[in-house]
Amino acid sequence: MFWEGYHVRSSLVASKAQHDDMLDFAARNKVKPAVQVHKFKGPETIQEVFDGLDSNKIRYRAVLEF
Repeated sequence: MFWEGYHVRSSLVASKAQHDDMLDFAARNKVKPAVQVHKFKGPETIQEVFDGLDSNKIRYRAVLEF
């Protein structure tokens, strides 16, 4: 069988050292996240964000501002 002798491993997150390296790189190079800010005006705001997700109008991250 193909898998005999092979091991497949994965990790959902990097090591602490790798996270530290990524954060250091981002700080040195002024890397900023791309976000869309939505002012929270009640439950309808959440519905608007989900509608935007369904219609592919949300790019990157949607952030609620309270």
